[in-house]
Amino acid sequence: MKKNFVYQSPKYNYEIEFEINDWAERSFLSLLTKFKDTRILTILNFGSEIPDLEFLPLTVDYEEKFYAVGKIYGSRFIRREGKPSINAILNARLIDRAIRPLFPPIFRKQLHLVNIVLSYDFSLDPGVLALLGSSLALHLAGIPLISPIGAIKVIYKDGEFFFNQNLDDFQMELLFSATSNKVNMIELEGKEIKEEIVLEGLKLGFEEIKNFVSFVKSIEPLFKDQIKIEEDLFNQGEAALNKFLEENKFDLEKKLFSFEEGDRPWQEVFELVNQEEKFGELKPYVINALNRRFKKIFQEKILKDGIRPDGRKLDEIRSLKMEIGILPRVHGSALFMRGLTHILSTVTLAAPGEELWLRDIEYEGFKRFIHHYNFPPFSTGELGSSKGPSRREIGHGELAEKALRNLIPPQEEFPYTIRVVSEVLSSNGSTSMGSVCGSSLALMDAGVPLKKHIAGISIGMVYQDDDNYKLLTDIQGPEDFFGAMDFKVAGTDLGITAIQLDVKIEGLTLKQIEETFEKAKQARIFLLEKMSSLIEKPKSLSIYAPQIEVLKIDPLKIGLVIGTGGRTINEIIAATNVKIDIHPDGLLYIIGDKNSNFELAKNWIKSIAEAFNVGDLVKGKVTKILPFGAILELAPNRTALLHISEITNKKIENIEEEIKIGDELLVMIKNISEDGKIYVSLKDVRGK
Repeated sequence: MKKNFVYQSPKYNYEIEFEINDWAERSFLSLLTKFKDTRILTILNFGSEIPDLEFLPLTVDYEEKFYAVGKIYGSRFIRREGKPSINAILNARLIDRAIRPLFPPIFRKQLHLVNIVLSYDFSLDPGVLALLGSSLALHLAGIPLISPIGAIKVIYKDGEFFFNQNLDDFQMELLFSATSNKVNMIELEGKEIKEEIVLEGLKLGFEEIKNFVSFVKSIEPLFKDQIKIEEDLFNQGEAALNKFLEENKFDLEKKLFSFEEGDRPWQEVFELVNQEEKFGELKPYVINALNRRFKKIFQEKILKDGIRPDGRKLDEIRSLKMEIGILPRVHGSALFMRGLTHILSTVTLAAPGEELWLRDIEYEGFKRFIHHYNFPPFSTGELGSSKGPSRREIGHGELAEKALRNLIPPQEEFPYTIRVVSEVLSSNGSTSMGSVCGSSLALMDAGVPLKKHIAGISIGMVYQDDDNYKLLTDIQGPEDFFGAMDFKVAGTDLGITAIQLDVKIEGLTLKQIEETFEKAKQARIFLLEKMSSLIEKPKSLSIYAPQIEVLKIDPLKIGLVIGTGGRTINEIIAATNVKIDIHPDGLLYIIGDKNSNFELAKNWIKSIAEAFNVGDLVKGKVTKILPFGAILELAPNRTALLHISEITNKKIENIEEEIKIGDELLVMIKNISEDGKIYVSLKDVRGK
């Protein structure tokens, strides 16, 4: 089977072609997305039903192939793709977050969605195209989704909006997905961008998404009757739950609204249902019914009384506690506690040469600001060991990094490589935004010259319909589990630096997003004031942090500083107890500690890199007598040859009758060879 569908943008003059083909013929569906010279293959497969799962058994993979950009990457000994890059993991999560809320709550069929980048021309983020292809593939498969979705990338730069383009040096990069009615996923990086600009970008992009969704809906699904949901079993599960609750006399509202943060008596009910053998094959459907029952109680109680499970008001932030400088040998540290969410953030400063090297199909280069996020099992009171970062940990780490990085001073002002690690020691909601706050405090403690603090907050929602909903500031535990959204917003007092939106409903209207921005801003200002009261300006650097001095030399002199086989630079390093990083533009970073001799290293390098030109008069010290002349030291590790014919105009029988080792002579530079060797003349100065 081969079919083609072409989406023609009515507004932005581009087209995307989708081709159903037989490339992956043994799979359920194979779809090729074409945009200019970019090609992405989307493959969809189904497995068996797993009704006892409490979540949708969806797996999304995103694979980058190096051949897509005509490169051979990998290590020296393994020239092939390895584990997914950070970018690939983020794109897989992006697609998952956008499509997961579209499935019916009772859908439990295993589903695997794979997107493979086969060719890439750098014109548009392939993650956007993969998401569009995934949306169409699910529609063609006949899955009874809430709606197809579209996605768009919006750039704000120099006062203008750009759509579905890759541009650098932006003030805002916004990627979001939506149905024809509501936004259901947002990913944003901003440079203290105003909420009004974000809303305008959403509004403009929304119009294009509506066009794409209409295009998808116009296509008849290929497998309309193959995906069925056994609704009768879910009805039987509901009836069995009613009988179980009646027999056990549970007060579910009391279980859920314990008014003590961290208490989860409602989980005891789930455990009892799990242990009940009489449910038999209906057990997963009973659990699903119990989950929906708790969600309904949660919604009705908050909508009616305006009281949350832990007793807080709707816009109330949990109790705060903050400390800095708690780890004596660490360059910077902070403990940020918001209720039962406790984050330990640390900062390590290192030489410029310690940057992280990144290489994927979209980017190759170095990153000097790094944020890592760790979420161990003990943070939720569970058993288990950490086995490397999960996709979630990588995603949360990147979100916090995105929130912070545009406030990090440029390398010219602060030459250090900076690594921040946020350790989640205790988790009860919004750990990624807690990591933003903790990291900001730790950076100030480390002496990183941030101009201001950055804070983050998560806003939740209790939703019945578009006219009956409540926003919850600083969500925790059951509010995250039973709520309708997790809307993370980070920024400063002037604007937003990062957004991440995930929903469990169809999505949000622009009006609801605007209201969320207002709540998030109020909470952010409150947090920033509290953080500034603890530390308002960066401290001085820790005595344990490396010291760095910067030197600028002529790039053409770099070879002289390095010397043959690295001999010169290694001699400087050994003599002065420093490290030296040299950049191709002539910037030198001299790194050391209190035992390093920075002055000697700087003067040594300056003397080597000093500009010598033909015709210059310079002083040189005779260091060696040769049969054909003498070697003069003009500066440390800068020597010149004084040929016997350039000493005097008269014939010389014995050079040492004219000059001796240790003599300081004023000479003129006669010539400089291409490899930097200097030849001088004494007779041109003396005139004899």
